[in-house]
Amino acid sequence: MTLNNARLVFWVGALVSAAIFGWMTYDFHQQEEKYAHNSKIDEQVVAGKKVWHKYNCNVCHTILGFGAYYAPDMTKAYYRLGENNIISIVMEPEKVYRDSFRKMPNLGVSEEEARNLVRFLHWTADIENRNWPPQDEKYVKAAKMRADQPANVERTDIVLGTCGGCHSFVNQGRNVAGDFSDLARESSFDRTTLIRFMQDPQSVNPDSDMPPQNVTPETAGIIADFILSLR
Repeated sequence: MTLNNARLVFWVGALVSAAIFGWMTYDFHQQEEKYAHNSKIDEQVVAGKKVWHKYNCNVCHTILGFGAYYAPDMTKAYYRLGENNIISIVMEPEKVYRDSFRKMPNLGVSEEEARNLVRFLHWTADIENRNWPPQDEKYVKAAKMRADQPANVERTDIVLGTCGGCHSFVNQGRNVAGDFSDLARESSFDRTTLIRFMQDPQSVNPDSDMPPQNVTPETAGIIADFILSLR
């Protein structure tokens, strides 16, 4: 290949690549609402993003592909953990992760900041990013279906989609607060008590560190039946 031919290949390749990149960028900006749901970015979402930066959450977590890999990815955390769990984790991590090998420092996050952070993570969780991270997709699907179509969701997916951020079962979920098989054997709660415990843990056990779960009575009943079936 001559020098002129090499230059031609370089310039044609560079210009074609630049044109493709430019077109893809233009096309994305024409579809921002479809993929990023910009209309849902309100003052609370913006405030939550500022909380994320204020406490340097990227030092330990990743979100939308950016950050460190010490702690779990937070892109779909809203569906993996739920609102009340996120608030409890960021405000009292020393309690939630007391028995976990992976620790999180108490950064002094206020309740208002925690609620703003939840709004930001809710918006982030709904961005169309081709189901990334893939390990959280089962939580997203279960969380979106469990309230409206619980009969169409696998029972284990409902359980893990609700509780998998802290509990594990058959090597799925996170064993921060115990595996369901062990909890089922150790618990003496009946079905009614289990449902009440999920929705208001401290009313059943004042010493419990578990936050109230954002679940409907129907979903709580499905989870209670699942736990009882493991005894």
